[in-house]
Formats: sequence, structure tokens, C-alpha cells
Amino acid sequence: RLKNLCVPSGQRSVRILTGPFKDIQMNLCLQTQTQVYLGLFERETYEWLRRLTSGITTAIDIGAAHGEYTLFLLKKTDARTIFTFEPDAAMEPHLRANLQLNDANDSARVRISSKYVGSANNDQELTLDSLAERLASPCFIKMDVDGYEEEILKGAKVLNSRPGVRWLIETHSVELEASCIRNLSDNGFCTRVIPN
Repeated sequence: RLKNLCVPSGQRSVRILTGPFKDIQMNLCLQTQTQVYLGLFERETYEWLRRLTSGITTAIDIGAAHGEYTLFLLKKTDARTIFTFEPDAAMEPHLRANLQLNDANDSARVRISSKYVGSANNDQELTLDSLAERLASPCFIKMDVDGYEEEILKGAKVLNSRPGVRWLIETHSVELEASCIRNLSDNGFCTRVIPN
């Protein structure tokens, strides 16, 4: 309550202060996104984010939302191509505005799609395997999709058989976490759970 009394409501353009997203400019509501602004949001992943993106050639951001991971991949890695997926039409203006703030709206390195990533290929959905020929290793994949993780992994069998694929997956239940670990382990991945 005290923060909300002191901090104005509404979004404004700010530069993230610390962490791997430092100096990325974003439109944030400081009443609700203070941790993003301070560089503290999901800080338990930061060491792994740096490790997993070191030396990457391609990257995929599944569930881009406001675009902070896409911007990190664009500004802080040498990834030649970044595939960004955000099917929520309400989020696309935020994503594009944040890219614009960082002079990245027209970057040839970023490919934005409103399709869902899943286990089928059709007008609304595609599999990661359908992109496999365009993905050079090492390839980093960040996935935050609130419950659709299993379907995405089902559509990545070819990709996951290749060396140099690195995943950072946010899950929202113990069951989904176990399912993702099982799928990745079956494909020869070494997995670790990052304590929240």
C-alpha cells in the first residue's frame, strides 16, 4: 500500500537497473512491476540464463509477453536469429512497443509470430520441429506458457535429438515439472530444477 501511495500508476518508459536485463528499456507499471525495474524479477534464473545463452547461435522465446527475454537475447547475446512467439493478441502491442524503445522493432535478427507453439502444424499452431532446419546450434529455448509445456515438447522430438539445444522452462505445477523432466531426460538431457 505504501508503495502504491508513493509510486504513480500507469506505465512509463524506464531502464532496468540491474541483473542480466540491465539497461534494457521497457514500458513498466512501477506499482506492479517494481521487481522487473529493479532487476530482481525471477532472479533465481539469472545465473542459468547467462550460462545457457553463452555462445548461442539461435534462440527461441516461447511466451514472450512484454518481450524482456527477447530483448535480452537481442541485446546481450550473439544469437543471429531469435524466434519470438506470443499468441496473446493483447500482449503484441506491449512487445512491439518495448522493441521500439530499444530501437529493435525492425531488427532482422528477430522473427515475431502470433502462432501457438505445440504438437501440430496448422494455421494457428506450429511445432518446433518445423523450424529445426532453421535452428543452428547452440540453440537456447525459453518457455513460459502456463500449462502447454508437454505439447511443445512433443513437437520438438527432432530438435531435441540434436546436440547443443538448451532449455529454460518455467512450470506452474509439480506435475508439469515432473512431466518436463521426464520428457527431457528421455531425450538425453541433464535437467536441474531451479529453486524458486
